Amino acid sequence: MQQLRAVWRRRWWILPVAWLICLLGWAYIYTLPDSYQASSRVFVNSQTVLDPLLRGMTVRPDTEQRMRIMSTTLLSDDNLAQIARQADLDILLGGEDSAELTRLLRSGIEFRSGNRDNIYSISYSHNNPEVAYRVVRETANLFMERGLGDSRIDLLSSREFIERQLERYEAQLRDKEREIEQFKRDNAAHLSSGGDYYARLERAREQLNQAQLERDEAVQRVETLLGRLRGGGAEFANPQLDERINRLEGQLDELRRAYTERHPDVVQTRRILAELLEQRSQEASEFAVGGVPMAGTDSPFQLALAEAESRAASLETRVREHRRRVDALESAVDRVPAVESEYTALTRNYDVLRQNHRELLATRERAVITGSVETETDAVDFRVLEPPRLPTSPAAPDRPVLASAILLLGLAAGSGFAFLLAQLRGTVSSTAQLAELAGRPVLGTVSRVSTPERLQRRRAELLVFFAAMAALLGVYGVVLAVFLTV
Repeated sequence: MQQLRAVWRRRWWILPVAWLICLLGWAYIYTLPDSYQASSRVFVNSQTVLDPLLRGMTVRPDTEQRMRIMSTTLLSDDNLAQIARQADLDILLGGEDSAELTRLLRSGIEFRSGNRDNIYSISYSHNNPEVAYRVVRETANLFMERGLGDSRIDLLSSREFIERQLERYEAQLRDKEREIEQFKRDNAAHLSSGGDYYARLERAREQLNQAQLERDEAVQRVETLLGRLRGGGAEFANPQLDERINRLEGQLDELRRAYTERHPDVVQTRRILAELLEQRSQEASEFAVGGVPMAGTDSPFQLALAEAESRAASLETRVREHRRRVDALESAVDRVPAVESEYTALTRNYDVLRQNHRELLATRERAVITGSVETETDAVDFRVLEPPRLPTSPAAPDRPVLASAILLLGLAAGSGFAFLLAQLRGTVSSTAQLAELAGRPVLGTVSRVSTPERLQRRRAELLVFFAAMAALLGVYGVVLAVFLTV
């Protein structure tokens, strides 16, 4: 309150400062040139029905990324020069050079991307409405042309690159296939499809050991059968008959768990089992008397002996063959691993080339389908939501708003100047302020008696002050009326 009283006592400084600032500011606003703004909004639709149908079959470019790149490169020097030529700015602006036109467009064109809604806004302001309209129109056209054409140009260059790479890989594959064929012919004796050298050697040794073990078992069986035939205290045995008896005993146990003793199947099985037991007992008696269970070559022992001797002979042949293979592999210990290493390197390089060639073929097919989609359909749909229009009224400056701001600025500057004077020429306006400054209590004050002449003079001063303020507001109203009609 003390500061406000001090400013009020110096109120006569407010009006001169406010009048000076307002008159100068309003005059300057009146001299500002009009600026016309043209704008356009374009919607980019990248979601089509073909996207889910052709997923995995085509290589669809990232439309959002492509639009971001277009937004970044749209205001390049080449594009701005093209916009200036298409809009005939050199004629409309009085023959300015290309560099000046490019600088003028770069500083004036506003291009804003729509982020998620894919709506792009283009605007341009100029004191000539025709220039603003043409610049926005040509910028929107260039944006849509580049968005449709650049992807097709990139796709064409990509297909040409893939074709060149396929030709190069096919030539390399043919050369590599001829090299592998020649290597196979030169080293046919050292190549095998059974794995590497050491694995084949180890497998051959295991097969040799297995064949030797089986041969030893067959020879032992032959010796056992010969001993029994010679009657050297051997016991009777008929493997075929014993096997039948054991099988019937097992069947009888199964039947007895399911049926009674009088069941026909149980009775039949018991009868056959008894006949077989009687036959074995008779053969055992004959063996005990004569040493040979049955005469002739059809006896079970003779047949078993012949089978064991035949198996032993075949196993001996197998052992010799496996030993020959092991000897051959061991003799080639210095050459075979080197040949296999060379062959592995050749096939590895060939497999890499073939895999890359196969992937390029698949990529080419996707590129073909993608090209068909890009040329035969609208992969990206540009829709002009708001076409550019020739502006009929200026968009800037907003003179009424600026005039109001100048009025407030003038009053604020005048009040600030009065406050500054109050701070520089400080006076004591109350007993409380005096007590605070002196640090002593105030015992009393001497009041001032206002005479009628002084009261009349004070009223006249207030009337003049408010009249000057009203005049300032009146001039402000006239200025607003003038600015609204311009």
